[in-house]
Amino acid sequence: MRIGLDIDDTISNTHFVLMKYAIKYNLEHGNKPMIKYNTNDFSEVFGWSYDETNKFFRTYYLEALKEIEPKFNVKEVLTKLREEGHQIIFITVRNDRECGGINEAYRITTEWFNKYGIPYDELNVDIHDKKAFCLENNIDVFVDDSIKTINNVKTTGINTLIAINCFNQDFYDENVTNIYNMDEFYDKVKMIEKIND
Repeated sequence: MRIGLDIDDTISNTHFVLMKYAIKYNLEHGNKPMIKYNTNDFSEVFGWSYDETNKFFRTYYLEALKEIEPKFNVKEVLTKLREEGHQIIFITVRNDRECGGINEAYRITTEWFNKYGIPYDELNVDIHDKKAFCLENNIDVFVDDSIKTINNVKTTGINTLIAINCFNQDFYDENVTNIYNMDEFYDKVKMIEKIND
């Protein structure tokens, strides 16, 4: 099967690292009160404007990326799935604008995969319409942490799983499987594989 995965907060701990830098940036730029913690939209955390949010990412995103680590057991589970013949297709909105130059999103992410030994078949960056991408690229199973993205992709009939985090923990949809760790992800993929045989 072709398995499509998001990166940030799906296979990594991005939110907690970015939150640390958001707090630092906020202290340096007016010290606004925290409005909301359980969100992955950093404009909502401190009530930043669009411009303030962009400035935060331009200031600290690259530094934060150096600290982001994979979630527990990512390498092992993805290695096992590839050994069993599945294709691992990463689909991320990471883009060159955030990463500071042409092809930087691809380069930085590839280096991160290599650093942690994360196996994959394809890396696709700057993908904002993941629903269209999944349909055009014959994705059989899709995993993301974004409720908005999950709600779009589930309408295609593709097996859709949501990686549960602090900002989406109340999500429930009978057509989407909630996964809390990589072992659950592996078990779900095997179940889907068995159904499809």
